[in-house]
Amino acid sequence: MAAISDSKKNRATALAQAAFFRNGGSFGHLVFGEMPAGEHCRHGVAANRESKRLYCTCSQYPKPCVHALALEMLDAPFPPVDELPEWVTALLAGRGGDRMMRTDNSGEKAAAQQQRRFERLERAAHGFDDLDTWLLDTMRRGLAAVVTEDAQWWKNIAERMADASMPGLSRTLRLLGDIPADAPDWADRTAAVLADCYLAVRAFRKRGQLPEPLLYDLQQYIGINTKKEAVLASGERVSDDWAVVGQVESVLEDKLLSRRSWLLGSRSGRFAQLLDYAFGGAGFPPGFTTGSVLRGTLAFYPSAYPLRAIAPDDLHELPEKIKALDGFGKFDTFATVYAAVLAEQPWLHLFPAAFNAILPYAEKDRFFITDPQEHVLPLKTPEDTGWQIMALSGGHPVSIFGEWDGDGLRPLGVLAEGRYVGLGGRTS
Repeated sequence: MAAISDSKKNRATALAQAAFFRNGGSFGHLVFGEMPAGEHCRHGVAANRESKRLYCTCSQYPKPCVHALALEMLDAPFPPVDELPEWVTALLAGRGGDRMMRTDNSGEKAAAQQQRRFERLERAAHGFDDLDTWLLDTMRRGLAAVVTEDAQWWKNIAERMADASMPGLSRTLRLLGDIPADAPDWADRTAAVLADCYLAVRAFRKRGQLPEPLLYDLQQYIGINTKKEAVLASGERVSDDWAVVGQVESVLEDKLLSRRSWLLGSRSGRFAQLLDYAFGGAGFPPGFTTGSVLRGTLAFYPSAYPLRAIAPDDLHELPEKIKALDGFGKFDTFATVYAAVLAEQPWLHLFPAAFNAILPYAEKDRFFITDPQEHVLPLKTPEDTGWQIMALSGGHPVSIFGEWDGDGLRPLGVLAEGRYVGLGGRTS
């Protein structure tokens, strides 16, 4: 047997998961399974756990291949069978090697997609090891000491995350440099970002135990995006009349803008976020008018708390406008729901929320809203928008929709006297 390189061992370790093997079984000391290798292809893999002989139908040389090594490493039970499949018998007899097994089973296609997704996540393993070490070292030294010693203390680890194919984490760490060092809440904001990063490290360590929707959230956080084609093919679909309750543009990085359009289903009560991007001065595609109502179906991206969606077909605008807003009546209820959502999806940074019968007020150039129980929430809004809300209220209760980020509400729309007014704009 040829010497096994460290690279091959690492690749095999990444593949040593039950999710990668289908139609598996055991027969005495022999275990076998089928590993998807393409849309209509699969590798047949077998291992004799007593003699340590390994078999695979793939054409990789030198043997043993990574598929067979992965099966040998896999510490998982396989159901016993009374008779070996024909392909296993042929492989043990020296026939059937060096060829791809063909299948037209749609389940195999899904399994192959799942395998590619898991392999993409596994490639981030070394990056998570680096991040874990860096985070612990940073906390031991202390944030004040780190930033004093190096004004770009985040730069090196951000580059390493990019090298580890985790562009989402890389961007998160790069944006630490945008937090003003003289801001009174610099330490709190910086520590919150690092806490999210460490939570991602711990979640990755337990990835085999994560619910499937939360695993998608972890992948999204680190920068492994779910393709639109996959969402259109298998995403949860909801048909409804959708009220356009808010729209806002954000500067993500130099020359890169995003536009979030928030929709609220009249029957489902579901919020949906439609996300568009513009780069290099190019404009956004045509959007929707805040306050309008659309009819159609949305497909939701997988998540423990699904919000992002795309429209499989064109949404068509109805003649009516928003006349009512289904929202929270008490801030206590809102806080309970928000805490429960964070327990399900801890990387949710923007939570859409609507409130009814609230009063806005101003105090020392800051703006707040209060509920009938006189509980208070802060607004995060420019001064001119704050005074616009005050004017729309006229001292009377209104309904309001916005994005809650854990510290305050960014208002995006107000319903006053039967008229819905959008408050969108651009944020940095």
